Amino acid sequence: MVPGNRNKRITLISLKYLTEDNMDFISEGNRKNVWAGQKSIKQSEFYQAYANGLRPEITFIVRADQYNSEPRLSYNGVEYEIVRTYIGKDEREIELVCQRLDLIKTGLSRLRDIIEVWHNVPAENSMGEKSPSPTLLCKVPAEIEYKGGGSGTTGASDAIVTETINNAVVKIKYRDGITPDMFLKINGERWDIRFIEDPYNRHETLILQVERKLP
Repeated sequence: MVPGNRNKRITLISLKYLTEDNMDFISEGNRKNVWAGQKSIKQSEFYQAYANGLRPEITFIVRADQYNSEPRLSYNGVEYEIVRTYIGKDEREIELVCQRLDLIKTGLSRLRDIIEVWHNVPAENSMGEKSPSPTLLCKVPAEIEYKGGGSGTTGASDAIVTETINNAVVKIKYRDGITPDMFLKINGERWDIRFIEDPYNRHETLILQVERKLP
């Protein structure tokens, strides 16, 4: 029996995040069929998401106790990424704002660089004392946008301005456990993580604000 106005059959999809040979992979986990209501995207929601590079198309409403933070769902043979969730006036229901997965993948296809994520692991030295030892955590695909960090001038009569790149914004596939006390290596250089953002908490990508560590 279909409950109330929830007359759409959707499939909630969980994901598994795996690491093999220091490379990250995402594989499909469990699938769960539930009944859902459907509503259109609010104009304010669309424009807010558009400003963040998202294209929400459809919203489904499910029972809150049936949703376990699954990042994807399937409906009528089309897979969607859940880009945002809302608890409405009725706390027993949750709204799932969705975007077609192929549009998300188009953005992920720009992750063409490979960077290294490092963390410090306590290691015992010859004196029996433990101190932080930099250790490679993983290698991940990334999109790197370099930012100017300062400038200098050279030349005599006609000054030539040269820009020093000390800051960058790095987008990577989502990985649980990335923290600001870690650092990246890009082309062999160390970049410290200053800020981490998981856009819309959709667990698809992470945006890292990083700063190059000067010698």
